[in-house]
This record gives sequence, structure tokens and C-alpha cells, in this order.
Amino acid sequence: MKSLFVDKYIVDFYWYFILLIIITINRQTLSAAVLPQNSISLYTENDKVTVLTSKNFSSTVYQSKTAWLIEFYASWCGHCQSYANTYREVAIDTWGWRTVVRIGAINCHTDENSALCEQHNISAYPTLRLIEPEALMNTSKTITVLATDAKDVERELIKELADLKRTDKTWPHFASLNQASFEDLYNRISSSVKMVLVIIEKRDDFTGRQIMLDFSKYYEQLAIFRMTTDRKLWYKFQINMTDIPALFAIFPNRTVEQINTKQNTNEKIGSRNLLNYAIRSRIRQTQFIDNFDDTDLEEIIQSRNALENMKKKKKSNQNNKEINNVLNKNINDQKISMVDLETSLSYMLRREIPRVQEIRGETYDALVHWLIVLTKYFPGREPVMNYLKQLLSKVQEQPNGLTGKQFRELADTNTPDSYLPKSLLQYKYCVGSSSQYRGYPCSLWILFHTLTVSQVQLETTQMNTIEIPSAIKYFIKNFFSCRHCSENFMKETQDINQLDSQNKHAAVMYLWTIHNRVNKRLHGDNTEDPLHPKIQFPSGSLCSKCHLTNENSDNNFDLSNIINFLLRYYSKDNIDLLSVENFIINHDNKQNLMPQYERRTSIDQYSMIEITDESTEKFGLIRFIISIIQHFPLYFFILLVIIIIFVRRRYFKSKRKRYTL
Repeated sequence: MKSLFVDKYIVDFYWYFILLIIITINRQTLSAAVLPQNSISLYTENDKVTVLTSKNFSSTVYQSKTAWLIEFYASWCGHCQSYANTYREVAIDTWGWRTVVRIGAINCHTDENSALCEQHNISAYPTLRLIEPEALMNTSKTITVLATDAKDVERELIKELADLKRTDKTWPHFASLNQASFEDLYNRISSSVKMVLVIIEKRDDFTGRQIMLDFSKYYEQLAIFRMTTDRKLWYKFQINMTDIPALFAIFPNRTVEQINTKQNTNEKIGSRNLLNYAIRSRIRQTQFIDNFDDTDLEEIIQSRNALENMKKKKKSNQNNKEINNVLNKNINDQKISMVDLETSLSYMLRREIPRVQEIRGETYDALVHWLIVLTKYFPGREPVMNYLKQLLSKVQEQPNGLTGKQFRELADTNTPDSYLPKSLLQYKYCVGSSSQYRGYPCSLWILFHTLTVSQVQLETTQMNTIEIPSAIKYFIKNFFSCRHCSENFMKETQDINQLDSQNKHAAVMYLWTIHNRVNKRLHGDNTEDPLHPKIQFPSGSLCSKCHLTNENSDNNFDLSNIINFLLRYYSKDNIDLLSVENFIINHDNKQNLMPQYERRTSIDQYSMIEITDESTEKFGLIRFIISIIQHFPLYFFILLVIIIIFVRRRYFKSKRKRYTL
């Protein structure tokens, strides 16, 4: 009986021990910052967009036989996420143009791509660049486009392609032939061309140039020209303005035949599609083009349908009013994380601000103002505050301004008693359900709110209520790389000068009001994290006294309780200091950062970590094992199950032997 009791006790202990390991690993894995962002892209190959990275950019784009239209974006940028469908539409519509121009995109937010984006002087997102054929590194041409309409992008692209004025045989004849005669047409083409087509259109029409690009891969057998109605040459075709655009075939004997493009259905499909279908029908009838392939058109149709279905699905999800209240409650009950705040600062100072090539004049003043606010009101650890003060001092030593590159060098400087962790793209409470959600914008809002609350709690005498809101406004105007987001923020803060200077809570409430207005405007938008819906903050589950009734609306707040809640929620005492990184100096004088997992009760209690060679080696091995487990939790779990099954079978096998004997 004793042995059975001991055996049972050992087995129970064994299983409790295994369960404890699994729980510990899961908690560490879930609480760890998500790091898949080096590979995240808003696009896939199914979108007809080539996903570019620092690894394939040079070999793919430079010295290419085709031009490249490339979108430089950041996956966290809300406007980039909204614009993604527009860019997908551009890529689908221009899929047949890829012997002339190809469509690509690169995520500048990732560590691996950031240097390449800096080389191309990308200061705002999204930015479109046209790189001409056979271009060498960084000889790209900027295109200014309207990001709201794919058709505008395509028209601007065609204009830029025409301006390149290339003489390659593969390059379409974009220029109008108003000064040419019929006899000149065959002198402009190679002997292999089997058919010449002429499109007559209005001067500002893009149909002819679109058709040229649609059939550009058949340049050896098919030549397409365009004429416009603002010159007299088009009268030779004897057509009326009501028939424009019109399509004609020009034969070697200089005879002309008009190709029927009349619409046979009640559905309006556009002049480009009418001409496209007419030419394809003519090719299939005459079979004058060898190896004619219509699969491109089928791919385009399938991709368009897939894009439309995706839009409908997203709209359906947005219209679904069921919100995961349990998940939302768990998120709202969290504290503010110092990891999020420091990661936001690091990304801002080392990646966002350095994108501005010249920091001078108004931009320099905005930077100094912002750094002064951070040094006065950021509730940071002593080494981080020393870092901010030294950075401000070095910037002020250059009153005539500095370049973004020079500022990056200053921001990258760390010392044992003055440092800001360099680990970018790691968030704790601001981690979204997918890598493009929340992250930097989420942490930036928290930083803004924390600064306004910190000012109230630090200033005992009369305070400058506009100091922090104005610093935030001009930081966003000059340094926030989401261009559309920055413009919207300027609109939201037009009344900033009307803040009540006698009310010490004015800045706190002003920023809270703006944030809720933004949440209301973006609720249901495709940039919204489906598992973290944008609500009117705070929710009733987070602050029941803040709401006058059970309804969750923007006019349902008790402002006195809101003030008390904000002062507590964004206060220094509510900052979670778990997992922040401390700066250490090893005996080989190499500087690095080590996660500090011990929770402290106050920011002021932070101190430097001194580690011996023996403990460094021990903790290094432990961190390595934990890192492997966190990166491959599924494989670890499978291995653990296999070990459990093996040990269990061995145990019961030995147990049966004892009873058998």
C-alpha cells in the first residue's frame, strides 16, 4: 500500500509539474511581444502585386527591362491599409501591361526594409515611385497621385510612362499621330507586324494608351497608334464626334476598315473594355497573331471578382454588430505598459523623425518643442530620462538645424546611465490580432494621454494648458509619416487655441475628446482590428461610473468621473513595468539590452543590473531556451506531448512488470 501511495503521489506530482510548465510557456508566449512584422505584407501574389523586400529589391527592380511602379508603405499606417484595395485594383487593371511596367510594394515598417526605404528618401506613407527600365540604384522618379481612385493612379502612371520617351520596340507609341500620314505608319513599325490599328479619341482620353498597354506583349505582331480630334487628320476617317472613340484597321495597301465596337448589352462597360473585346474578337477571327493567349483576361476577371468578394466580406463583417465583450473587457482591464511607451519612443526617434531629410526652420522648432515636452513630462525610468535630456541638449547645440541622418546618429547613442531600448516593433498591450493592427498608433495615443496627465500631476502652480497639445500637433504635422492621418489630425485640432487656460484639466479632456472622435469616425473601417473594435473610451466595463446610462454613446459620459478616471488610468502609478529592458555592460565592454522580468512598484526604483560572467552565461542560456520555445510553441508542445506519452508508457509498463512478478 505504501508503494502504491508513493507511486500515485509521484505520478500526480509529475502531471502537475507538466501542467505548470505548459501554463508557464503559454503565458510567456502570449505575453511576449509579437515579432512577425519583418515578414508582414499587406499584399500577396494573388493581388498581382510583387512583394518586394530588401533581399529581392535590387535584383528584381534595378536594371529591369520593364519600368516599376512601387508603393512604399508602412503596415501600421491606417491610410496605407485603406489604400491597399486601391493599389490592388491598380495592379489588377494593369496586369496586361507587365511587359512595359510592373507593380510592386514594400513595407518600410520592418527592420529589414527600413534602410532601403531611407535610401529612397521615403518620408511619408504611402509614396508611389516610378523606376524606369534599366535604372541603376536609387534613380527613381516620384509620382504624385490621388490615393482615393485607382483610375487616377493609372492615368498618372500613363503620363509618366509617356514622358520617359523611350524608343524600345517593346515601348508603345504613346504620342498622338496628328502630324503623320497613313504612309508614315508602316515606316514606324517593324516588318514582323501583321496588323496596324488606329484609335481615334479626344485629346484628354486615355483609352488609346490603355489599349496600347493592354496588348503590349504582342508588339512584334500588332502595332497600335492613336489620333486625337483636335487636329484635322482624323477627318480622313469620315466619322462623327458621337462615334468617338473609334477603332480602325490600316492595311498595307493603305485601305481602312472600321472595326465595330458597338455595345451589344444594356450594361455600360466602358470604352476601354469595348475596344479591348473588339480587338480580341478580331484576333480570334483572323488568327493573325501567333500564340494568342486570353488567359491574362481571365486572370484579370478572376482577380477583380476576388477583390469585390473580399470587399463585400469585409463590409459584411463590419456590419456585424456582435462584439466580443469578454475579449474587450480583458483588454481594457490591462494597465499601461512601459514596453509600449518605450517602443513608441524608440520607433519615433530612430525611424520616424530621421525620415525628414532636412530638420530646419519650423520643423526644427517642432522637434525642440516635442523633446522639451518629453523631458519635462514623460514618466520614464531615470536612464531613459537622461537619454531624452542628452538628446535635447545635442539638438539644441545645432540651432541652425540638422539632417535626419544626423539626428538618427544622435538618437542611436546609448550609454550605461543614459539609454533608450532599441528593440523596435515590440508591443505588449498594443499588440493587435494581426501585425498591421494597433502597434505604433496605439502606443502613440497612450503616450499623448500619459503626457497630459503627467503635466497635471507634476505642475503645482499655474500651468500652460496648450503646451502639450501644441507640441503633439506640430510633431504630427512635421514627423508623422502617415500623410493622410496627419492631415486629418490637423483638421481635428483646428480649435486648439481655444483651450481654457484657467482649467488645468483642459488638455487632458481635449485630447480624450479628439481620440473618441477619431474612434467614432474609424469604427467599422477596414483599418479597425476586428478583435479590438474602436469604441468610445472608456467602456462601461472599465469605468461604470463614467457612463450616465447603460448605452455606449459619445454623449453618455459623466465628465467629472471621466476626469478622475483619466488621471488614474494614465498616471505614473498605473504603468506596468514588467518586461522592460535594462542596459548592461558585459566584461568585454559590449553593450546590450537584457529583459528585466521582475515587476517594480515604482519607476524611481529602477537601477542598473550588474551581472557576473557566470550569471550572464546562465541567464543567456535560459533566455535562449525561452526564446526557442516562444518562437516555436507548437513544435515544443508536440515534443512535450510525445515525451509525456513515452514516459507514461514506460511507467505503466514497469508497473505491470512489478504486479506480474
